[in-house]
Amino acid sequence: MICKDKEYGGLGVKDLKKFNLALMGKWWGRLATEEEGLWKRVIKGKYGGGGGHWQTWVRNGIEGGSLWWRDVQRLNNVERDNIGWLAEGFRLKMGEGREVSFWWDEWCGGSCLANLFPRLYLISSDKEKKCCQMGRELNGTWEWKLNWRRRLMEWEEELAHKLSKMIEEVKIQPRITDKWEWVHKSDGKYSSSSAYSLLTKAQQTTKEKCFKRIWNHNIPTKIAAFNWRVVLDKIPTKKNLLKRGIDSVRDDVKCRLCEEEDEDSAHLFLRCKVAKWIWKECAKWWGISIRLEADC
Repeated sequence: MICKDKEYGGLGVKDLKKFNLALMGKWWGRLATEEEGLWKRVIKGKYGGGGGHWQTWVRNGIEGGSLWWRDVQRLNNVERDNIGWLAEGFRLKMGEGREVSFWWDEWCGGSCLANLFPRLYLISSDKEKKCCQMGRELNGTWEWKLNWRRRLMEWEEELAHKLSKMIEEVKIQPRITDKWEWVHKSDGKYSSSSAYSLLTKAQQTTKEKCFKRIWNHNIPTKIAAFNWRVVLDKIPTKKNLLKRGIDSVRDDVKCRLCEEEDEDSAHLFLRCKVAKWIWKECAKWWGISIRLEADC
C-alpha cells in the first residue's frame, strides 16, 4: 500500500525491488542506443549466439555466463504482472534498414519474421540479409523483393502473400539511421523513472480525487497523514480493533458518541449525528457551507 503513488492512496515510497529492475533496465537502454561501444561488441561476441540485433541475442542468446549477464537476460520476465515489460517497451524505428536483420529482428508484426513464418524462413535465399538488401527504391518508393530457393507450393504462396502484406506497411527511409526507441517516453530514450512507473502501474488501479486533496501543500503533514489513515479506514476504531482480534470490544462496537451505529472511520467522522453537529458548528464559525459525504 505505501509503495503506491499518493494520488492512488499510497505514500509514494519506492518499491526497492521494482526500482532495482528499472535501474537494471538501463543496460537494455544502452544496448539499444550505443552502437559503437566496445563493451557492447565484447558482450555480443561472447553471448550473441546466432546473431540478429541486440534484443534478439539478449533474450535468445547463450545462457549462463556472469551473474550480471544472467540478470540482464532475466529482466524481461521477472515481474508476474509485467511479463515482457522491457522488450515490449522498445520499438525499432526503421530508417535505411542497414542495421536491421530482415528475418531475426523484431521490426514488423511484434516478433521476428523467422518465428512468425518459419516455413518461409527455411526456403529463403536471404536468411542473413538486412532489410536494405531485401528490395530497392524505385521512383521514390520502396519495393520489397523476396527470393526463394525453389518454387513455392500453393499453401506457401498464401504465407508469402501474408508476409508481403505485413511488410508493405513498413517503408525503408534512405539516409535515415535505424534506431530503437523507448515507447514510454516522448523523446524515445529509456529512463529509470518511466520504467518504474510502468512496473508500478499494474498495482495502481483507481485514482481518487480525495487523495490528491489530502496531500495539499497547505495542510500540515501530520494532519494530512491522519486524513490519509481515515480515508483508508486504518485508524483504531472499534470495528478495526475487533478485526485485529482485540476482544475487549467484542461485545460493544457501537459508537460511543451516539450509541446507534457500529464505529468505523466513515461513521465516526461523517455519519455520526454528533460529528455532523460539530461539522455544522465549525462551518458556522468559518462562515462556509459544507456537504458531508461518507465517500471520497
